[in-house]
Amino acid sequence: MKDRKNFRVSKVLVFGLFALCAALGLGAQSSTKHGWNSPSEVVKKVRKTFSEIKSYKADFVIQTESNKKTRSMKGICYYKKGGKIRYEFSDPAGDEIVSDGKTLWIFIKRLNAVGKQDLTLNKSNKSGPIFAAATEEGLSRIFRKYHYKFDSIEQPQISPKDNRKYFVLALEQREKIGGYETMTLYVDEQNFLIKRAVASDGRGKTTTVEFSGWDRNADVEDGLFNFRPDGNAKIVNNPLVSEE
Repeated sequence: MKDRKNFRVSKVLVFGLFALCAALGLGAQSSTKHGWNSPSEVVKKVRKTFSEIKSYKADFVIQTESNKKTRSMKGICYYKKGGKIRYEFSDPAGDEIVSDGKTLWIFIKRLNAVGKQDLTLNKSNKSGPIFAAATEEGLSRIFRKYHYKFDSIEQPQISPKDNRKYFVLALEQREKIGGYETMTLYVDEQNFLIKRAVASDGRGKTTTVEFSGWDRNADVEDGLFNFRPDGNAKIVNNPLVSEE
């Protein structure tokens, strides 16, 4: 179907952020200590931090690199416990990703097209959402699907971008079943929030999601996570369980 194919090509640009952040829930790996810290201790602190967050608001920037081409996107995201997310894009303006925890909507304004994904169907959603790494639910899944370890002996590391210290976790898919095979998570040493997530697939595509301006426990109403498509919009059902 032409609409499905056009939507699939375009949603890769918007949905690139949907595959990094859901890989956590990791399996056993090396627990070599670095000072008093170990990878498993850092992961526990990250999961505890996000389990205590009822809601948040943050700015995000997404960058995808593939076939020597780079695409950047940005906007504001909202989260509320229960898997509720909303990504409002200022670039490309008008695009949205919204979920009430049961149904995921991906709206691409330039196509006036909407992907409606039943979240109980996940046959092709092998890595899960990239931005879900910044949610309790996404982290739980990520750490189940990926092995993890520190990316180097020196931990935490000082970032030249902001002079803050980050624990850097290297993740590798437990089973090579498609999606993002490797990920790198940058965890703030002070508050154990995920500042940046970088994911790569087996075809050379890299997606980076960076969060800033966290407003933890922001006053976010449930109505923000309801999506009602325009009556003239093209709707593609379950685009994420079709073959790529």
